[in-house]
Amino acid sequence: MINIHAIISALRFYGQADTYYRVHSPFVFEFLQIILEDNRHYYIFDQLNALRSELHKNKTTIEVEDLGAGSKKSNLKKRSIQSIAKTAVSPSYQSEILFKIAQKIKAQTTVELGTSLGLSAISLAGYAQKNQVYTLEGSCFVLEVAKVNFDLFDATNIHPRLGHFDNTLPEILKKVKQLDLCYIDGNHAKSPTLQYFKMCLPYVHKHSVLIFDDIYWSKEMTEAWETIKEHEAVKFTIDLYFFGLVFFNADIKEVQHFKILHSKFKPWQRYI
Repeated sequence: MINIHAIISALRFYGQADTYYRVHSPFVFEFLQIILEDNRHYYIFDQLNALRSELHKNKTTIEVEDLGAGSKKSNLKKRSIQSIAKTAVSPSYQSEILFKIAQKIKAQTTVELGTSLGLSAISLAGYAQKNQVYTLEGSCFVLEVAKVNFDLFDATNIHPRLGHFDNTLPEILKKVKQLDLCYIDGNHAKSPTLQYFKMCLPYVHKHSVLIFDDIYWSKEMTEAWETIKEHEAVKFTIDLYFFGLVFFNADIKEVQHFKILHSKFKPWQRYI
């Protein structure tokens, strides 16, 4: 099924977006330079790509309990690990950006909503063992596959939790007390996305970053993103199309919202 909203949004985004060459904020310029433009290759990227390749070949069928899109009811269906890896796992360039963000902000407490097969959690946890990653998943069978993958990476700093986000997120937030990084990729609906954003707010600090996945996946996800941007606690945002990044640094006096592409997609901006 063709996602007309996503196509129109992508075209509009391309027309409106700048590259980091057009950014005047020193902090944002440096941040983008490191997470988007830096071509350094870390060993974990090769390991993740090898795992991703193996998952793409794995035809083992498991039951998937879908609690997403605002549903409170279990919806069991059988899917192959291969199909999950191809449709519900972040591509390699997104995994690399998650790794770089965690590294850049020196995250020590990270929460992820939506474990899937575990590659994003491994990316977030991989920069340092001191980064404690709490990853939340609604499907027990999917989580069991993720746990196997965590063991492959000896990722003892990843702490999986099973259950509905409405229950597990408040529990984990109370446990960690302060949130450095949060990756929200588990329920692509407006109301729960805003709900989880509000749950996180009491636990953020001036260096915290919230990452929202698939902000143009649907009209209501885009509406959720626009609502988040307008919240009084938000000091600036960076829209990468596939991710929306939210910052809370009180030292930023002027609220700004950036739409940014990698410079290879608009190379002429280097000279203007």
